[in-house]
Amino acid sequence: MNREMLRENRIHGNPMYPVSVYPSVEQLNGNSVLESHWHEEMEFIVVEQGSAVFQTDMEYTEVSEGEALFVNSGELHAGYLKKAPSCVFSAVVFHPDLLHSRTQDTVQEQFIDPFISKKLIVPPHIRGVLPWEQEVLTALRRIITSHEQNAPARELATKAQLYGIIASMYPHMTPANGEDVIMAGQRSKVERIKKALAYINSHAHEPIRLREIADEIRMSEGHFCRFFKQMVQKSPVEYINYHRVQKACRLLEQSDRKVVDIALEVGFDNLSYFIATFKKWNGMPPSQYRKQHEAEQMLGATPFVTDIS
Repeated sequence: MNREMLRENRIHGNPMYPVSVYPSVEQLNGNSVLESHWHEEMEFIVVEQGSAVFQTDMEYTEVSEGEALFVNSGELHAGYLKKAPSCVFSAVVFHPDLLHSRTQDTVQEQFIDPFISKKLIVPPHIRGVLPWEQEVLTALRRIITSHEQNAPARELATKAQLYGIIASMYPHMTPANGEDVIMAGQRSKVERIKKALAYINSHAHEPIRLREIADEIRMSEGHFCRFFKQMVQKSPVEYINYHRVQKACRLLEQSDRKVVDIALEVGFDNLSYFIATFKKWNGMPPSQYRKQHEAEQMLGATPFVTDIS
């Protein structure tokens, strides 16, 4: 269940091929499908089963089975269950650098640069109703399948498919006419929540006072708690505990250290509270989680959600 929160500290894929494909990712515990985070890469999320409401910055879009969502570089995004009891999705994550040409040709100047620089606004919700939407979904499925099957020349085919996707979307992109007052206010909120999440990420192993996070983004404590809940769909305390539990999951998977030592390292100073919180988010206590992970590893299976953040 490895997943980093917020802005990532790693490249998807590798510098020579900055692409990662994550097939058939199941939702997290509770109503969480994808925790709040952001990265430099662009991303297509394809819902395979069920449906979910995905947040991109301040926009909320319900994406159903057979549909896709485009997440642009730097956008805060998360997913939550609303109506359907579950959601399974695949993700194609790629760095914009993959699309650059070595020379400034017509393709780069007319199509790629405006797309990457966000001078053109991409229709984010791809429903598969119109012909161009069907073309995009077909290309995304080809990318996902080629990576699942480790197909020969999948790198070349993926780059070609991404260019094809941009070509299909291009006639339906709209010029960005500059941020109006409302958009500027939304951007300010997104940047503030990113700063708050980054503070939690950096200090999760220490005692954190809500007053400290509120001061970081220049809000009163009460206003901050309401703002955080609105943006992340969790209270600050719930999010801090969840973040700490995910770090504990990685340590349980990767080491044989004592549970009490792991609890202390990730920021819990009370073992009973740690076990109760861990069980809340994972449906089992830490010791059982480790045993299940070890058993699944011996069977060669992958029981936990892949890190896509």
